[in-house]
Amino acid sequence: MALKADSILSNPAQLGKYLIPLAILYAINFTLSTLVGKKFFPRGEAIALVYGTVMRNLSIALAIAMTAFVERGVDIAVIIAMTYIIQVQAAAWYVKLTDRIFGPAPSAGQ
Repeated sequence: MALKADSILSNPAQLGKYLIPLAILYAINFTLSTLVGKKFFPRGEAIALVYGTVMRNLSIALAIAMTAFVERGVDIAVIIAMTYIIQVQAAAWYVKLTDRIFGPAPSAGQ
């Protein structure tokens, strides 16, 4: 992994080749799960669907990818590390947009 750090520092633009597909993947995941949630589920379950589909199983994916692609394990570890950054930031934005997307939460008395 230390060798990859030197490579990244000497050419930080190479992270873009990982970042762009990850951003597209998350955009598709959020969009698709939001559309399915809005169409088929009540508000609370729709939100749970989005977070359940977009935010789960990253560590399992890392283990499978590193096992299946042993020779590219370091690259996969970098991609997964970048994924955590995108995932957490996207989740924070999604929380802020939840009322806009799904409407305001019903009050406790309803």
